[in-house]
Amino acid sequence: MPRVFGLISLISGLVSLVDGLSGSPLVSAQEPLSLTGHSDPAYAAEYLSDGSRLVTAAFDKTLKLWDLKSRTCLKTMQGHTGLVLCLSISPDQTQLVSGSLDNTLRLWDLPQATPVAEWRAHEKAAVLAASADGQWILTGGGDATLKIWKASDRQLIRDLGPQPSPVVKVAIRPDNQQIAVADATGFIRFYHPQEGTLQGTIGAHPAEVTGLGYPPNNAFVLSAGSDGWVRRWPNQLPATRQAKGHAQPLTALKVSPNSSYFVTASTDQTVRIWGYGDAAEQRQLEGHTGVIATLVISADSNRIVTGGADKIPRLYDAGNGQLVKAFPEQGTPIVAIAIHPNGQEIAVADASGAIKIYGVNDGNEIRTLAGHAGGTFTLQYAPNQQWLVSSGADKVVRVWNNGDGNEIRKFELPEVCRAVAISPDSQTVALGCDDKQVQLFALGDGSLQQTLPAMSDAIAGLDISRDNQHLAMTSRAGQVTIWNLPQKRWVQQFASVTGSTVTACWGGDHKAIFLAGPEHTVLVDAISLQMSHQADDQRINALAMHPNSGWHATVGNDAQVKLWDSGNGNAIRQFLGHQGPVKSVAIRPDQQQLASGGSDQRLILWNINDPASPQYDIKTPAEVTQIVYSPDSKKLLIAGSDHLLRSYDPTPPNPPPAQPPSQEPAQVTNGHTSPIAAIAWAPDSTTAYSSAADGLTRSWKIASVGATATFSGHQSQVYAVAWDPTGKWIASGSNDKTVKVWDAATKQNVRTFAPQAGAVYGLCFSHDGQQILTAGGDKTVRVYKTDDGAELKQLAGPTDAVYTITLSPDGSKVAAAGLDRQIFIWDLASGQLTRTLAGHPDDIYRVDFNPAGTRLVSVGYAGHLRIWDPQQDQPLHSHKLPYVAYSAVYSPDGTQIAVTGNDSQIHLIEVPPQAR
Repeated sequence: MPRVFGLISLISGLVSLVDGLSGSPLVSAQEPLSLTGHSDPAYAAEYLSDGSRLVTAAFDKTLKLWDLKSRTCLKTMQGHTGLVLCLSISPDQTQLVSGSLDNTLRLWDLPQATPVAEWRAHEKAAVLAASADGQWILTGGGDATLKIWKASDRQLIRDLGPQPSPVVKVAIRPDNQQIAVADATGFIRFYHPQEGTLQGTIGAHPAEVTGLGYPPNNAFVLSAGSDGWVRRWPNQLPATRQAKGHAQPLTALKVSPNSSYFVTASTDQTVRIWGYGDAAEQRQLEGHTGVIATLVISADSNRIVTGGADKIPRLYDAGNGQLVKAFPEQGTPIVAIAIHPNGQEIAVADASGAIKIYGVNDGNEIRTLAGHAGGTFTLQYAPNQQWLVSSGADKVVRVWNNGDGNEIRKFELPEVCRAVAISPDSQTVALGCDDKQVQLFALGDGSLQQTLPAMSDAIAGLDISRDNQHLAMTSRAGQVTIWNLPQKRWVQQFASVTGSTVTACWGGDHKAIFLAGPEHTVLVDAISLQMSHQADDQRINALAMHPNSGWHATVGNDAQVKLWDSGNGNAIRQFLGHQGPVKSVAIRPDQQQLASGGSDQRLILWNINDPASPQYDIKTPAEVTQIVYSPDSKKLLIAGSDHLLRSYDPTPPNPPPAQPPSQEPAQVTNGHTSPIAAIAWAPDSTTAYSSAADGLTRSWKIASVGATATFSGHQSQVYAVAWDPTGKWIASGSNDKTVKVWDAATKQNVRTFAPQAGAVYGLCFSHDGQQILTAGGDKTVRVYKTDDGAELKQLAGPTDAVYTITLSPDGSKVAAAGLDRQIFIWDLASGQLTRTLAGHPDDIYRVDFNPAGTRLVSVGYAGHLRIWDPQQDQPLHSHKLPYVAYSAVYSPDGTQIAVTGNDSQIHLIEVPPQAR
């Protein structure tokens, strides 16, 4: 095309407009809509088959994909080093091939707005993770279920059964040997994915888990919570020991001070002694005729005292289980009992509120304390032997002098206190009440030391570890929570013991915790926390693991992005730039970049080693709720509060500009109809998964942001490209006078046709793919066999260079045009010229059939557009465009024509009704 490519003045945009129109043009039904975005003349265009999108090629060396409803650019394809002259869309609409002045063809993924597949994973909100090998997908739901799916066909592999609470986060260990599942109550459960067995449970946070992840080295698991803390846990938990034997619910539990055994009582009227290490039953204590309500172990671990419904306190030898002494029967059932640290006295409280002190050796009553009106609930001696502490129905906790039984002080509380714990150093007393509150007082002077966050229900039990570091709190609902006393912070909680009011008790190593479990069982667990740090004063919204396994990133409501050391929890650096809560964060697999997004509707990409200046600061249409990098680091996928997914090119600008450039999304999907809860990549970096609040999970093909392949071999610019109907072959025509056929799968040139006498300007496949038709600068229209390149025929008629060729939708007619300023129409089967359409005042650059094959559009270099009935000699419609025109193509429904020209815009012209 000499007028396009031979003139430097044209390439630089300095083209004079030639108007050869005779007479007045007909005006279209409405003013054309325009697509604006190319910076240089737009040269070619093609609609996608659904008519919603259009692809254009331009002299600015780019291709653009447009959404025609919003008239916005969905993706810009950059990579050609010369003007882009032609394009063709694959039959399945997933790929695009382009040809350029740089002598190459490039293959591009076309972003798809619709999912590849959709399935209902859960009845309520769903979250997900993909395995590292791409074989399966893990989903959890608001319906409190957990499922594993086969990635290839989305068939259910395993249902891991109902969970205690709605699932809010899931993670898969990179070696696929473990999955972690977090629920809305702060618990994390570990499963073996192949066997489906539960490996352990951790109460990681006091409320919802907002972040969960394994490092690449599989060594641990990190969790983040709505409490603003990050906690590190081992990925292999110690086995939980169980003591089973009682036939009915437990009523009391104590661990011996020497850590050799523990004791339980039950409504089955038995008291049992169990081995500390193996939780095996050693013996039972005989003699009770009613439910045992309370028990205590002496400081030397040799004696056990019990009391209950039969009103008789009993003293047993812990070594042989023999009854040592039965004390006098009380007036009402015994509700609390204590033994003096010196082993010489016991204190007994019954339901009437009376407290009596007995001598151990003779069993005689030493004194009676005034007790509590309405009943006494707890009794406990201080280890320093100075005090006895009691609580009762009168909402008062009293401290008594052990020497004379006088009341030293009292704590008047807003609600009944049913749990009391005295620290081993006798410095602190913890009081737990029906108002769900635990308060810590100095036992010496009664001053308030701490008020702990309220629990979920009334406090049923308290115990302080023997190193004075931790307080175990049990609520009436069964929640067991550990509090660090010196650091004044929440540590861990343990599996629910629903229905039990028995306190949790510490073992001698300060980590083991004994608690009454379901099915009348004692569970022996341990503190598993390895490290914790506060990352946000209010809430952590997202957590990301660094590929080096040693760092992690968090974002929260304080508008900051923070990088931390995963070993010790120390801060490494902060990234400041968001204006409001940050909702999501991700670290690029190549370790060089960090991405964050928030409620300020910004996606910011940072050099992970230099937080001073962002690489990109991208304004997004909605707040960014999820971010994930593809495994190959080449794509960045985000989810927005508008329920849409957007893909971006995260490649850092090189060199960095003075001002960070903005970026448009490479792909926008139609998302979900409800908020997107999680997104994940398959290892192929092409497939992505998303799950939403409606329980649906979707699979997507995410287009590569750049060309997926470059075809090199032509010796000059490529003027024409086309796909065969099967999508297997791509044909190209060039100024080097050759036609080449390429294998679309292997990206290899499979054959080159014999050179023509001039440049090949246009080509197309026959509808059966067995023939290739070309239009050339040597004034010919040729028909070749696709499989071997043999020339079958030449179609007679043109007397000058032919620029464009097209095939009717039924494959029976061929239309071509060029410098003759006429349109030639042939019957393809016979090769006979059936009609010549004359009257174009300028060189014709493009002809195109409408989808029905009943109309033909032609556009000339000087901007003359004609619509023809191929059976008539005169045009049905004429239109003079005010710019140099290069291309005109019909929309799939035939109601619109897209025209490209040297004004850098794409004009969408409505076809007048009389010309349809």
